[in-house]
Amino acid sequence: MPWKERAREMYFESGMRVGDIAVYLDVSRQAVSGYITSLPEYQTEREQRRQTGAAKRKEYKRRKNKEYRHQDSITSETLRKEHDMAALILSREKYC
Repeated sequence: MPWKERAREMYFESGMRVGDIAVYLDVSRQAVSGYITSLPEYQTEREQRRQTGAAKRKEYKRRKNKEYRHQDSITSETLRKEHDMAALILSREKYC
């Protein structure tokens, strides 16, 4: 089977990326990319991959922001501890 047919199958059916296909088939990335972009079904596949990537990024950002919010919860207890530590440091600097 010629590399072009294999590249087409790997890109559209297996969902592999152009760089990975090039390494697997031992063909330059530019050759694989040029061939794939010349195919008529490329635009629809590209748009589908963009939408999938955008949805993954959105979910990742949502999850990370949720993690960050829970790490920095400031309460009266944390403020008191920070104040006490700062007072200890300042008094040590003043009297030492």
